[in-house]
Amino acid sequence: MIKVLKLFVGFVIVIAVITMVYVLCLFPKTAREPIGNLSFVERPDGARIAVYAAGQGPRVMLLSSLGRSVSDFNELAESLHKAGFRTIAIEMRGVGASTNGTNVQNLSLFLLADDAAAAMVTDGVTANDMVYGIGHAFGNRVVRAVATRYPDNVGGLVLIASGGSQKLNPEQRVTKALMNSFNWRMLPNKRRDEIAYAFFADGNEIPKYWLNGWYEAGAKLQIQAVQATSVSDWRAAGGITPIMVLQGAKDRIAPPETTSDLLKRDFPERVQVIVIAQAGHAILPEQPDIVARKIINFLSKIEGSSSSD
Repeated sequence: MIKVLKLFVGFVIVIAVITMVYVLCLFPKTAREPIGNLSFVERPDGARIAVYAAGQGPRVMLLSSLGRSVSDFNELAESLHKAGFRTIAIEMRGVGASTNGTNVQNLSLFLLADDAAAAMVTDGVTANDMVYGIGHAFGNRVVRAVATRYPDNVGGLVLIASGGSQKLNPEQRVTKALMNSFNWRMLPNKRRDEIAYAFFADGNEIPKYWLNGWYEAGAKLQIQAVQATSVSDWRAAGGITPIMVLQGAKDRIAPPETTSDLLKRDFPERVQVIVIAQAGHAILPEQPDIVARKIINFLSKIEGSSSSD
C-alpha cells in the first residue's frame, strides 16, 4: 500500500512539473531591452511613451512592427551610431513600457505620429531641425503620418516591409499566421512555425528575441488606429520626402506587387526600392548587414546633399 502511495505521489509530482513547464512556456515573454537612455513622454490624454535615445549626430526616429518592440532595431541602431547618427527609438502605446491614455475614441495613426513628434521634441528637436524616420511594417505607416504632419522637418524616410494600403484577407494562411504570432496559448513549436511562415523567408534562422516580445494589447490599439485613418491621408508621406523602401524578396505579408511596386509607380521621383534577397517580412534580423549598409548610404547621401546646399 505504501509503495502504491509513493508511486501515486511521484506521478502527481511529475504531472505538476510538466504542467508548470507547459504553463511557463505559454506565458507571454517580454521583449529584450531597447538600446538607449530611457525617458518618458507624458501625453495630454495620460499616455506614457517610452523613448530610448542614443548616439550623436542627425536624429533618426525608429518605429517598429505590429505589436513589436523597438528593440528589434538594436543591431541597426548600433550601426547607425557608428556611422554618426543619433537614434530615437519610440515604443508605441501598449508596447513595452509605454501605456495608452484615455483618448481611445480618437486613436488614429496621426495620434501615434503626434506621440512620436512629442518624443523628438523632448530630445531637443526644434521647428527648424531636420530628422529622419525608419518604420518597420506597421511602423512605416506611422513614420509616413509623421512626414504628412511635418513635411518640412522630415528629411527622408526608410520603409522596411512597407505594407499599408493592401487589404489582408483574414482567411489567408499568412494572415492567420500573423495573428497566431500573438497567440501564447498555442503550443510553442506550432507558434514558432507560425512566426516563421508570416515573417521569415524559408531557411532563415529565427532569433530567440523574435519568439518573445509580442504585445497583443498594443497590436489591437494599432489595428484600431489603422481602421480609423484613411489611407489617402498618410500614404504620400507629405508629398516631398525622399523614400527608400527595403523590400523582402520573400515577403508573404507585403509582397512587392501590392506594396513597393505601387509606391514606386505612384511616386517615381521620390521612391527607390531595394529588394533584399532571402528576406521575408521581418528583414531586420534576416539580413542585418545589408539593411544597415543600404540605410546608412541613403541617409548619408541626403545629409551630404543638405550640407552642400
